[in-house]
Amino acid sequence: MALRVLFFGLLRFFRTLTTLGWRALSKLRLRYTPQINMSGDECEFDSTWEDGDEKNTYRKKVLYSHGRSRRNMCAAMDMQAFRHSCRGLDNTGDDDDADEQDKGYFYNLEFYRGKLRSSPDGLSINDFHQTWLGKYDWLEDVHSYIQWLFPIQEPGVNWRAHVLSKKEIKLFRKDKEAKRKLVQSYKLMLDFYGIYLVDESTGEVARASNWKDRFRNLNRHTHNNLRITRIVKCLGTLGLKHYQAPLVKFFLNETLFMGQLQNVKQSALDYFMFAVLDKSERRELVKFAYKHFKPQEHFVWGPRKILSGQAAHCKNKNVDQPTDNNSSSAEGQQNRVNLHESKHKMNKIDASHPPKDELVTPNKFTETNSENENEVVVKKKNNI
Repeated sequence: MALRVLFFGLLRFFRTLTTLGWRALSKLRLRYTPQINMSGDECEFDSTWEDGDEKNTYRKKVLYSHGRSRRNMCAAMDMQAFRHSCRGLDNTGDDDDADEQDKGYFYNLEFYRGKLRSSPDGLSINDFHQTWLGKYDWLEDVHSYIQWLFPIQEPGVNWRAHVLSKKEIKLFRKDKEAKRKLVQSYKLMLDFYGIYLVDESTGEVARASNWKDRFRNLNRHTHNNLRITRIVKCLGTLGLKHYQAPLVKFFLNETLFMGQLQNVKQSALDYFMFAVLDKSERRELVKFAYKHFKPQEHFVWGPRKILSGQAAHCKNKNVDQPTDNNSSSAEGQQNRVNLHESKHKMNKIDASHPPKDELVTPNKFTETNSENENEVVVKKKNNI
């Protein structure tokens, strides 16, 4: 018993130490990363305000600044590369998909079909859904599962996971059961973050009954920002892009309007918004962010010449402005929390059973930035 107490005490100490180290490294990275000063113009890596195809985006000169409000250039490049990688995925030509389907090349799809276990954890998709719900320590400390639950076209820190291929993406999008299980994975992570899915058809989300405790964890462990970016990318890639904008809107509302999750705000602005594939939804999110960002003159995530003209027009739209009847308001959030509380308690699973022996040892120094981990490749492609 004494050894067990000592073990968990040491584990908590190392968790705190690695968290502090991660924060210090993040601040240093932001300080020495080239930044874009919008100066009222559009970022050259952002086609949100272009009417044509993103590949034909008109490019403007990049200016660098060390001012108070800055936009991370590497983030803008990464998000542009991600959006480019998703072009053409909606074309559902047959092109011998049926011949390739049974060759065993599609590791992520086979994992979601229950035919393959994750590595190195050795868990099936059903194992995650049935035994990991509510296991917040496992979800926080283990770093090898997120690449399996939310695969994208970029590598992660788990070299035993697999990136998505174009053909695999098209097959996954056609597989209703695989997509249903992906939604279950999404709910699993939402619960971990203190959020729940209100409506599967619209993607609306709201605070869960345990939001205060889970928000504290989000603010404390900023590597979860990287996971959220991966989740938003995955949802868009695998045919669930209607879930993207509601989740991003939730984080923008919490950070800019409700004053919560201050350690998530920069990632929400730099990454989450620009992972949304639908250009019209992306525009509305940027308008929403601009309206609630203080001070507005320091807003660098969209052209102020356009946004300043749109601000007055957007104030009359309920979709953008939180009101007493809007689920984004404090009263609406509290009502949803009360309604969700009983469901949350019923879904909690006993946390007394430990995970399997093969779970990897947590090490936040190895949790590299999934938003920037493909940075070298992105820089080579920044002229696309």
